[in-house]
Amino acid sequence: MFYKKIGLDLGTSKVRICISGSNDTLEEDNILVEDYNKGIYFKKGKEALPLIGKENADFGTIRPVKNGVLQDIDAQKELLYPLIDKLHGKHRIIKPQFIVSIPKILRDSDKNSIANLVDDLGGTQDSLLVPEIILSAIGLKLPIYSPTGTAVVNLGAGTIETAVLSSGGINVDNSVQFGGEDLDQIIIDFFRSNNILIGPKTAEYLKNHIISAEIEDINGIGEVKGKEINSGKAVIYNFKIEQLRQAFLPGLERINSSIKDVIEKLPPELTGDILDKGIVITGGLSNLRKLHIYLSRTLGVPVYRLDEPEQSVIKGLFYMSNNYDLVRNLTL
Repeated sequence: MFYKKIGLDLGTSKVRICISGSNDTLEEDNILVEDYNKGIYFKKGKEALPLIGKENADFGTIRPVKNGVLQDIDAQKELLYPLIDKLHGKHRIIKPQFIVSIPKILRDSDKNSIANLVDDLGGTQDSLLVPEIILSAIGLKLPIYSPTGTAVVNLGAGTIETAVLSSGGINVDNSVQFGGEDLDQIIIDFFRSNNILIGPKTAEYLKNHIISAEIEDINGIGEVKGKEINSGKAVIYNFKIEQLRQAFLPGLERINSSIKDVIEKLPPELTGDILDKGIVITGGLSNLRKLHIYLSRTLGVPVYRLDEPEQSVIKGLFYMSNNYDLVRNLTL
């Protein structure tokens, strides 16, 4: 039977959706705001972003996915319904088949939660859960069917996944529940240790625009708007960028360690492939300034970042939903 295939990337920070037979891809921030008194979600997606850090006794922000794990099915459905209706239409005679990206280490209970979500969204019983590291490689058009090894690292908001793929499957992999949002918290903690309170949006801005994984200007000064913890006074605080980078290093070392763990487990032949071809990093966190240079220096392996790394999973889903016969023999 012919039915549409819907690709669904359930990210900690973003959700992305595509559908077979269409070039349209939808993206939305994976966050909602709940009115505690009325029990309704009155802001969704990007409309909810301005309320981050402004929660009170009457409302609060909800992220349905945390560290790659679906935490709140009802909130996730609320966000996804209008997006799916926009792509597939509200009246569906034939159910769509969902292809959903998941972290490789997802537990069976967490996979069941996603299966229940897909069922509630009107999907078929044969919907697929595909490791996002494989989808990233497909989206980046890497030679995963080649007998030589290809190393990919997907750096997301909630997870770090590393894998070496060859002959259409994963040879060695490693997943860590740590990502961009955890690095944001490191930044928040750094300023807290200096008696300054900043919010998650400010921390994310500093991560994306100020911090570099490698030393750039040892004497560089930045400024941030925050609040003194002791007095509650609003202030503009000047800080040494290099000191913030030093506080940031344990997070970078955790990324380095997760990749190194995979390299150390490789058989000699695949190790040689990686030394020759290098490692490709992808995912939103790979946009961190000079991260590829830092990883190349600390791992002793060439590291590359391709264009639009944050789009690699949805590109893989798009390809898989439109060319399923070409990838059905993947070892998932």
